[in-house]
Amino acid sequence: MKPALRCAVVGDPIAHSLSPVMHRAAYRQLGVEGRYDALRVPAGALAEALAPGGPGAELTGVSVTMPLKAEALALAAEADELSRRLGVANTLLRPAPGEPWRAENHDVAGIVTALTEGGVTTPRSALLWGSGATAHSAVAALLELGVTQLWVGARSPERAAEVIAGAQRDGVDARGVPWSAPLPPGEVDVVVSALAAPGAQALLGILDGVPGGWLLPAPVLFDVLYHPWPTPLAAHAAHQGVQVISGLEMLLHQAGRQVERMTGHGPAPLTAMRAAALAELQARAGHAAGTT
Repeated sequence: MKPALRCAVVGDPIAHSLSPVMHRAAYRQLGVEGRYDALRVPAGALAEALAPGGPGAELTGVSVTMPLKAEALALAAEADELSRRLGVANTLLRPAPGEPWRAENHDVAGIVTALTEGGVTTPRSALLWGSGATAHSAVAALLELGVTQLWVGARSPERAAEVIAGAQRDGVDARGVPWSAPLPPGEVDVVVSALAAPGAQALLGILDGVPGGWLLPAPVLFDVLYHPWPTPLAAHAAHQGVQVISGLEMLLHQAGRQVERMTGHGPAPLTAMRAAALAELQARAGHAAGTT
C-alpha cells in the first residue's frame, strides 16, 4: 500500500503562510490521502531540516518561501531550466524520502497567470520594485509577457544591480531608478511590487514625501503581498484609479501547479483553493479585530 503523501511549506517566518489551507483544500477536493504542514526553517538551515533526522526528513514535496529559494536550488540534484536560469526555486520534489531532490520554479507561471487574468496581456514596459527572489521571478514573467523595457527600484543598489544584470542577459533594456525619483505617470504599462512588507512601507513613506504627492506611472499595479488587504501600496493605487492585482492570485496559481506536481493529480481545484484562502484571511481579520 502506497504511504500517505507528506508535504510542507518551509520558510521563516511561516505562520502567515496560506499554503497549508490551500493545499489541504486541494487534497480534500482531489481525494488525496496525505498531510501538508508548515515548518519554520531559518536561513541556512534547509539542508539540515530535510536531512535524515530533521523535521522534514519524510517529506516528498516542499513549497519553498523566503528566505530559502536559493538554498532550495543548491540542495537539489536536478532542476528545471527556469530555476537554473534564475538561481531560485520555490518547489522541491522527490519520489520517496531519502531520494535526491528536484527543484522547480512555479512562481513565474503564477505571476504570468495573475497578470494575464488581470488583463495585462501585452505589456512592453514595466517598473519593478524589489530585488529578492520574487523580483527575479517577476523579471522572467514580464519577459515572457513581452516586456522589452524595464526599470528596477530597490533599497539595495547592489541587489538591484543583480536583477538588472539578469534582465539584460535575457535581452531586456533594464535600468535602475531611485525610489525618491518615481517615473512620471503613463511611462510604463504595469508596475510590479515584489517588496516584502517592510520594504513596501519604506517605499510608501518616501513617495508620500514627494512634493505634490505621487502618481503611479502605470494603469495597473501588481502587488505580491496579499495580507492585510488592501496593502498600503494597493490602497494608494486604488485611490488614484489604478487597477490593482493581488498577490493572492500569484500564490493561488503557483500553489495549483505545486499540487499537481506533488500529488500526481489534476487539474488543481483552484476554486476550492481560492475559497479556502479567502476564508482563512477573513478569519484572521476577524481575530485581529477582536483583539484590538
